[in-house]
Amino acid sequence: GEIVDYKNLLSNTKRNCGGGLTPWNTWLSCEEWKRGQCWQVSADPNSQNYLMAQKTMIGGSQGGRFESVATDNRIEQSPVFFATEDSKFGAMRRFQANSTGWHSLHTDGELTYLRIIDNKNFEWTKNLTAARESAYSYYQHSEGVSVYDGRLYFTAKSTQKLFVLDLESSTYQLETTGLIFQGRGSFNASPDQVINGTKRFLYLTESGGETPGVYVRDIHTGKYMTIFEAGDERYLKDETVGIAFSPGRRIMYAGYQNAGVLIELRRIDDLPFP
Repeated sequence: GEIVDYKNLLSNTKRNCGGGLTPWNTWLSCEEWKRGQCWQVSADPNSQNYLMAQKTMIGGSQGGRFESVATDNRIEQSPVFFATEDSKFGAMRRFQANSTGWHSLHTDGELTYLRIIDNKNFEWTKNLTAARESAYSYYQHSEGVSVYDGRLYFTAKSTQKLFVLDLESSTYQLETTGLIFQGRGSFNASPDQVINGTKRFLYLTESGGETPGVYVRDIHTGKYMTIFEAGDERYLKDETVGIAFSPGRRIMYAGYQNAGVLIELRRIDDLPFP
């Protein structure tokens, strides 16, 4: 694609990381430092909120080292936002809004935190201390997060795990990322961002390793496959970031963080990425 314009839509923030898209197509930008917050940003020049970034309720009064946000929008008038926190005691938080649209993230809602109970069950609690202890025991340094069909997917970088939470039954499954692999390549470093596709696939980025790349996981089979991997030593121990798709999904974008390289990919058959 051709770059036609760019603008700085958010300033005076610190260590902004993954973030996430809202159902009404604004962006949530997450700060990854001790008292970071999650900010809502509109990129639509026709919106009354354009260039009027605003701190959301997700970060609470204390803030945190926030990484990414995903939304469960099955109940459109009461969307639920999930945010990861990249630290040893970083409790996953759940903010259930009381309405929809821009203002729903800046007014009252319910804020709870993930507590893993045992090797099968979990709950959402208002006890932040208990949730932080749970994070330390089960899911230190949570990174990417995505919601698809009533399931919440998130990665724990330090243990190379993918959590799959069933939001209806309050049970979960746990797997080592890349353990079941199909085709060429290997996904053996730390999982980072995770983004759901339009059908049955999750896209994951990788932090560290000799050939950091972008991978896809089949939701039905649990198998991982390579989209691309680094083939040059300048990308050694780098981190793939910023998965995004063009309208129509025929172009995929991803980058290498340390090298400062943005990559544009198309399928050989020119079909959309699923």
